[in-house]
Amino acid sequence: MAGERYVLVTGGARGIGRSIVQRLAADGWSVVATYLTGLHEAKELARTLDVKMHQVDLADRAKTVEFAHRICDEFSLDALVNNAGILQKQPFEEMTLDAWDRTLEVNVTAPLILAQAIGPRLSPGGSIVNIASTDAYVGSYRSIAYSASKAALLSVTRSLANVLGPRNVRVNAVTPGWVDSGMLPESYTAANLTPLGRNGSPEDIAKVVAFLLSPEAGFITGAAIVADGGYTGADYFMKKEDETFH
Repeated sequence: MAGERYVLVTGGARGIGRSIVQRLAADGWSVVATYLTGLHEAKELARTLDVKMHQVDLADRAKTVEFAHRICDEFSLDALVNNAGILQKQPFEEMTLDAWDRTLEVNVTAPLILAQAIGPRLSPGGSIVNIASTDAYVGSYRSIAYSASKAALLSVTRSLANVLGPRNVRVNAVTPGWVDSGMLPESYTAANLTPLGRNGSPEDIAKVVAFLLSPEAGFITGAAIVADGGYTGADYFMKKEDETFH
């Protein structure tokens, strides 16, 4: 239909991805989304928001390539949000290359495949947003592949901004800090260190994505917007030192 804006959101059934889908649908976007697990949630989004859901295993490169080309034939896309990601925690001594390969495939290679197929075909003024993580900026202990993949995704973001900029397509990243998204099972203690005094919500990240896709961000490309409540600017021991004087 003329005037419709189509956006593809990967990993759209749960967590941050679900909030992104809901926010963009509320903003008037026609949303196409992928999911792997979460069939019930995917069906609910399809029913309540008319989101067009596609089950795709982004760890399978052949399926990612096939989907990327098929989606370009089905829809005239205006934007792409690469949100799907996996995190596997393993002690260094037990880390397997299978886990490494799968993590980089989903978190880095799949976004690149989608951007390569979709980016040049986005309408002028189109936009790509990659969901990274503040883990990209620090070393890891039990999730080395995840941190490495998110650092690589930031580099890919900058490169895509360079090559797609002449086509009037912007490419940016959002780097969330601790978010109560259900991705990690443990209770969060990071809120105690975060200057704003809480963890983020999926809705917090969705708002940043919506901004980056909007005309208001029309001169922003190659950027990584940190949304962590100030967490990466705080230090545990300095905070403890300050608390001794209160």
